Amino acid sequence: MPQVSASMINESADCAWEPLTRREKVPCDRFKHAAVAYNGFVYIHGGRQDSVLGDFWRYSLALGRWEQLPSCRQAPDKLEGHSMVAHEGVLYIFGGMVDFAANWENTPLWMYSIETRRWCEVKVQQGQENRPTNRKGHSAVVYQSAMFVYGGYFDIAGAVEEFWVFYFDTQKWSQLSPHTRGMGPGPRHGHSCVTHNAAMFLFGGLKNMAEQNDFWRFDFRRHNWSVIKTSFGPPKLVGHGCVVHRGCLWIVGGGLPSRTPAHNLWKYQFASRSWKKISRDKQRVDCARMYHCVVAVGGTSTPCTKGSLFCSEHLEAPDSSVEKFYSFFTSGSNRVTTISDSNLIEMKTFKERSASPVICSCSCSSGAEDRRLLASYENESFTLLEEDFPQTSLSCGDSAEDEDVFLMIGGKPLSRHCEISIGQISVE
Repeated sequence: MPQVSASMINESADCAWEPLTRREKVPCDRFKHAAVAYNGFVYIHGGRQDSVLGDFWRYSLALGRWEQLPSCRQAPDKLEGHSMVAHEGVLYIFGGMVDFAANWENTPLWMYSIETRRWCEVKVQQGQENRPTNRKGHSAVVYQSAMFVYGGYFDIAGAVEEFWVFYFDTQKWSQLSPHTRGMGPGPRHGHSCVTHNAAMFLFGGLKNMAEQNDFWRFDFRRHNWSVIKTSFGPPKLVGHGCVVHRGCLWIVGGGLPSRTPAHNLWKYQFASRSWKKISRDKQRVDCARMYHCVVAVGGTSTPCTKGSLFCSEHLEAPDSSVEKFYSFFTSGSNRVTTISDSNLIEMKTFKERSASPVICSCSCSSGAEDRRLLASYENESFTLLEEDFPQTSLSCGDSAEDEDVFLMIGGKPLSRHCEISIGQISVE
């Protein structure tokens, strides 16, 4: 058979095929990573797939695109089981260092300025011996101007019941557990924590090596623990996610370490002090995952503030277009965010290259993908400017609060050798 040249194929064929390459990179699927939503972006760091990861990404909710953020000497390395919270334009990552003997006594804490895109490793101040050391599987939440860290585990020493607070203004640590030891949840990891009405609520996790479904409340003003007892509620869970908004706490996913992750979606109403299970027939995607991250988008925006303690390896000015993304703000950690209080839940797979913004139930022309951004913020309503998007009509509700959505990012079971999995739960 004579050899057919490429030119002959092009001349005779009605159409030609060629491989398409992605215009941008995407993070791989993972678990035990850290994530937080802030000002229209979702940030994720590290985790584990076949090995521990140290990459740092952000996802634009307006453009529907991933961007890998640069690293530097001051940036954290490979981490798993760590936490990430946001406060006034700065991300704080704590814990999760690889278990080398040299890391056991470290206090791993890093700051990332969103505006300047610079990292700073927070060093323990001279003379401060009372400080937390490396750990994994802990929880971290933000209340007022401080980060509260509970529990965690060391591979050799096991779980701890330590309770620490880090003050953002003074950058100092203080330990709360000596005042609460024996009167709270005890040694714990793989649990969830949220804040609501000047209190922190902790659910489930592993107490030493036993799974739990207990429910605790810590009063920030009185500095005391109390157990919440209900006649009905979620089963014993480890590695679940948690969000809170409008008088309700939500439990998403989780399971038992020795079993396949369970499908769990529960709502706790603070006013009635009662649990309600959301049935699967109201959802399109199974949320049976463990060690995932749950972040929420919705609410008001806050401007970023510039830090002065960050490294100078990446001093380029932020992209001016990025500054237009004033949208969703959530304070706290990857487990402390917002979601609408409603009995009508829609859960669907979130496509990274979706043709429509995550926050809206609409269809958008793929030809205008590069212009798909939220460019107007008036009267707490997010719209697209008509001149930027003349062919599309959006129905996004009367205010940003009507568009609350939370995302379940990554987790076990992994989609091997695939981009990170994202499930979207929205309220209709």
